[in-house]
Amino acid sequence: MRYGALGTMALIALALGACATFEAPPPPPPKPSITPEQLIGKWGLASYHVDKDRDRTIKEAKSQCRQPYVIGASPNGGVMINLADQKELSEAVVKATADGRTYLGPAGDPGGPDDRLITNVTPDASSFSTTWVDDDAAHRYGTMVYVRCPDKSKS
Repeated sequence: MRYGALGTMALIALALGACATFEAPPPPPPKPSITPEQLIGKWGLASYHVDKDRDRTIKEAKSQCRQPYVIGASPNGGVMINLADQKELSEAVVKATADGRTYLGPAGDPGGPDDRLITNVTPDASSFSTTWVDDDAAHRYGTMVYVRCPDKSKS
């Protein structure tokens, strides 16, 4: 009996050791505050440099829908937008960080110099704000406010 008990204990130890070699699955990727699909469309766009001007700027952005800023779909699942100081559209992706921040910019790690931090996303994604990560671009462009333009085809 003595050898039987030792054999059983060895099997249990072996089984427990095998369990320890399995790694936990990686955590799910962070969820961005807005998706590329929600960004596609026509937007009124305005910017401000002083927080007290935010409400006035939202109204100004709404009035810009007569000449909207258009965000289109890119061929790779992102969106086509202008980067700072560029006339040509560039492909951008939505990137989230583990601490809940959402960025929009070229592919790569979130928070790069060509990225914008997305904030103030409304629950229905009908408006949002961005600030450039690059200090110089942030100083020049301020906080940009996007307000979705009404879809005239549904009127």
